[in-house]
Amino acid sequence: MGESVSIEARGVHCQGMSPPLHRIADHSAVFLDFDGTLLNLEERPDQVVADGCLLYLLDELYVATAGALAVISGRSMENLDALLAPMRLPMAGVHGAERRRSDGSVENFSIPATLIWQTRMALRLRLRHYTGLLLEDKGCAFAVHYRGAGPLVAARLRGDMQGLAAASRGVFDLQEGREVFELRPRTCDKGAALGSFMSEPPFAGRFPIFIGDDQTDRAGFEAVERLHGMAIAVGPRVTAPWWLPDPAAVRAWLRGCLGLGN
Repeated sequence: MGESVSIEARGVHCQGMSPPLHRIADHSAVFLDFDGTLLNLEERPDQVVADGCLLYLLDELYVATAGALAVISGRSMENLDALLAPMRLPMAGVHGAERRRSDGSVENFSIPATLIWQTRMALRLRLRHYTGLLLEDKGCAFAVHYRGAGPLVAARLRGDMQGLAAASRGVFDLQEGREVFELRPRTCDKGAALGSFMSEPPFAGRFPIFIGDDQTDRAGFEAVERLHGMAIAVGPRVTAPWWLPDPAAVRAWLRGCLGLGN
């Protein structure tokens, strides 16, 4: 068993067991969140760069699992592909609203174009009254990053975003992350995306491992636990049966599972 760990960060108490090394091979299915899990969070999402060491690690994971490796992220697949080029991994973007299977085929959650446009325009109109915010338009979801804007701005922005979610009449849900509010399709989450992968080759019938770092990953943890797999939380923002402190520890654990040196 792993060593018991406990930390205090950002006023949140997290406690869990560091995961034991698990031999990742062709009986495993590995699902990875991206920001805050494989790479440190930056002030802006467009400041994140995937380094060569990460690309090498993902290559090794893909080979070791015979292709049963998927990235499940809040980012769009287009953005993830740009960061991970030249790789074209199986992945789910925008919390599962878009998904690329292992055979390269893509499925997208359908939202009426008129509602997307109306939501986009209403959001832009409301954001005129703020400064220092970043709107991330994902096509079928909208994330507003307020890092550094302060708690008063966050509270007011939450109310505006809740109003827009209500106006969508059940199509969009408000998802809160680390200094970000996001309007995303209500019926899409990382757990549903993981379940879809696990019903298809090469993932079907394998031991699933999911690693994530914030509240958007809870559905993934729940899905992998239902499948009797391994759920691993990263950092102080969310809990799971197993825990690692940061992306550096995630990479070190994965390398250890592959039998790679540091």
